[in-house]
Parts: sequence; C-alpha cells; structure tokens
Amino acid sequence: METTALMPGVEAGATVLFVHAHPDDETLVTGATMAAAAAAGATVVLVTCTRGELGEVIPAELAHLEVKAADLAAGQIAEDGLGAGLALEREKELAAALQALGVKKHIWLGQGLAAPAQGPTTFRDSGMQWGSDGRAIAASTILPGSFSRAPLHATAALLAATIRALRPAAVISYAADGGYGHPDHVRTHDLTMAALRQAADGDAAWQVPHLYAIVSDRPERPLEDGVVRLAVAGDLAAKTAAMRAHRTQITVEGERYALSDDVWKDISAVEEFVAIDPRTVYELP
Repeated sequence: METTALMPGVEAGATVLFVHAHPDDETLVTGATMAAAAAAGATVVLVTCTRGELGEVIPAELAHLEVKAADLAAGQIAEDGLGAGLALEREKELAAALQALGVKKHIWLGQGLAAPAQGPTTFRDSGMQWGSDGRAIAASTILPGSFSRAPLHATAALLAATIRALRPAAVISYAADGGYGHPDHVRTHDLTMAALRQAADGDAAWQVPHLYAIVSDRPERPLEDGVVRLAVAGDLAAKTAAMRAHRTQITVEGERYALSDDVWKDISAVEEFVAIDPRTVYELP
C-alpha cells in the first residue's frame, strides 16, 4: 500500500469530481480526502445521485422521518409524502457537511449542470435490505423513480454533460460492487463508467486523465492480491465535523462513530483508493 498526501490529478488548480449515491456517503469514505484536496487548492465538486429518502434514522426525536418497510410494501409514499421529510433533512445535513469539508460545489444528479433538457428532475433512493452474506441487496419493494431503476443511458448522459462542462482532472467513485452491495452504490459505479464513455464522444469530448475507485472498509470482499492501494492521509478534524453534520445517519462520540447498526469504529483520516487505468474504460471492444 502506498501512502500519499493526495493522488495524482488531485492537486492545486485541478477540478476533482466525486460521485456518490446518498448524502453521508461522501463523508464516510472520502471526506478526509475531499477536505485535504480543497485545502490544497483543488476545485472539489460533488455529485450526489439521491437524497437518501429511505435511509434509517438514528435520533429518536427524528424517528418520525423514517419510512417504514410496511409503508413501502403498501405503496404509501408519494412525491410529497413519506420520505420527503427525511430527504429535506438530509439535504440540510449534506450542506452542513460540505461546509465543514470546505467543498463549495455540489450538484444533485438531475439538476444544475446535470439536469435533463426537459427540466430538473430527482432520483429516489432505491432502498436496500441485508443479504445472508452480510452485504446489501435490493429491497423487496423498489418504488417508481428509484435511481437504480432509471435507464442507465439517460442518467449517464446527465453526468456526461457535467463531466464535459467541468473537465475534471480526476474522477472518484465506487468500485463495481458498490463497496458493500447497495443497489444505488452499484448503480453509481455503472453510471460513472457509462458517463465517462459518453463524455468522450461528440464535439465536446473529454477523457478524464485520472480515475479512482474507493476501497471499501468492509471485510467481506478483500482486494485481489497485487492490487496497489493508495492510502490518502486527509483531514481528520474536517471529516469528524462533517460526520457530526449527518446526524440522522451517524453518531459521533469523541474520535469514534457508529451507524444505525451500533457498531463503533474509530474515525480515520486515512482513506484508500485504487487507480483505474482510463484505457480500460475508454478502449472497450
């Protein structure tokens, strides 16, 4: 494993694009790196694909925002119904987290630079459940408008337009398994790869020089032997502050944190990535 301050392409004056599935994902697995990149003078841009409407809620005083499985199964949710309150709360949390990380540019997939020609749209959290192997799998009920069910070519076109407009020196997102299997994480990987290929076509073609996949901190799927990991020692204080901002999803006590599973872990400023050879993305048969 190579330890580095920042990866190649993530440097002063460069535009660096992170693509994540839900609010809090950016902080948990890339927050220290994002903060360090911003502090070093890079223009850090985050694209978030959904608002995490179906996430679990930790604080008891906000428990009413959580969408229950029974309500999902009964179809008791609408654009302005169940899930809307949690979506709004998580939007606020993400804004506070990005402020703590020093990240000033954020784009929701379907809005801003990533909006379709017919006007802004949103993509819903697809939800998940735990499989027998301890990894996330698709939920029993997947609602219309869910991100993982949206046509990949169409969503990739939105991100491709963003890539052409930003011309980032580096793009960072999940590995093919999404880190822990969540359908939206897997779809975000697929989206990013498809968008990179679309961005390389046409009059405003742009090939991103540096690509990185996030190394999951979960033990179920270790990397194959010989894969070189880049360990970035980022900004611990900024990451910790950003984690505190995501209070519906993360509990922080001192230098440790827990998610809704109540498993406590140390907060680490060291985040790991694998460099992807761009030729494996662009030069497909």
